[in-house]
Amino acid sequence: MNIYVVNIILTFLWAFLCFKVFKGSGESNQGKKIFCTLTTIQWILISGLRGMSVSMDMLSYKLRFEKTLHSHWWELFKNFELVYINGEGKDPGYAIFEKTVQIFTHDYQTFLFIVAIIFFTAMGVWVYKYSENPLLSMLIFDSFMSSFFAITGTRQTLATVLVVFIGGYFIRKRKLWQFLVVTFVAYTIHKSAICVLPFYFIANIEITRKYVAVCVGSIPILFIFKEQFFNVLGALAGYEYDDLESGGAYGFTLMYIAVLVVSILLLRHFKYISEDYKLYYNALFLGAIFLPLVFVNPAAMRVVQYYSLYLMLLIPQLVKCFERKLHGPISIAMIGAILLATNVYNYHYEFFWQ
Repeated sequence: MNIYVVNIILTFLWAFLCFKVFKGSGESNQGKKIFCTLTTIQWILISGLRGMSVSMDMLSYKLRFEKTLHSHWWELFKNFELVYINGEGKDPGYAIFEKTVQIFTHDYQTFLFIVAIIFFTAMGVWVYKYSENPLLSMLIFDSFMSSFFAITGTRQTLATVLVVFIGGYFIRKRKLWQFLVVTFVAYTIHKSAICVLPFYFIANIEITRKYVAVCVGSIPILFIFKEQFFNVLGALAGYEYDDLESGGAYGFTLMYIAVLVVSILLLRHFKYISEDYKLYYNALFLGAIFLPLVFVNPAAMRVVQYYSLYLMLLIPQLVKCFERKLHGPISIAMIGAILLATNVYNYHYEFFWQ
């Protein structure tokens, strides 16, 4: 059976056992903790045990890992000068991370496992602390984000831990210098992390009708001028324009726009049930504003992905906007729509021993 199908089945099974058993005993928070722990371990295993054939980048990253293994520390630190002064190469911080892990292991598969532990532990804690419905949050990740963060991503996976899971905490607590530090470190690992920097200053903007109109109105304008938009931000985020590389994540874009529309319609109710509504809505708007870049170069989806992770928290909150008796049916409908819309069953996967 496809590993992704197994993952979905087990996710439902853990949810049924954890929430049914502990809800009945008055310990629903304990059930939430166990569910997040089990699904975290599940994804660590899937991501950490993946083989070299699951993506085209896997072999190149392995070769890069071996190159770092035979490099001296002084060479790696010299790369910061080459990249940021001479403009040669990119992302020198990633090699420093590789070299640090290589103090303990020279095995690339173990390295992937360590990256998986770092990312999914951070994500599991994030979902546990902030999600109203961990099952729905995890299914959103399983369906629309797992192929990127769990299967193909390495550098940006680490950068995401810094600017979203850790950086998001600093945004909530309004700790600017700490956020700037983690963003700078993430920037040295993956250049696209710089696109999260504006979020600190935008996250607490009040969501008014005029503000919504400006944000939504800018989206079609940016689609019209998407090439010019890309030329401005492409170099900043680390992507170069290629006339032969065009496209767009149509399924994801449709889902994102649908969530945007529903969120705007439910804004008045959302404000009453969520203290973090400004954070979630501003993340939603920023992700939508960056979507036109994807239709110039699909690789720019990496910029949108930073903000799209907040959908894992926003969508469960949307369910709460409806009457309590509708929570169950609406959750089921959303889960059904997610599973129908996703192409999760089409992803290629092999364990490293296959």
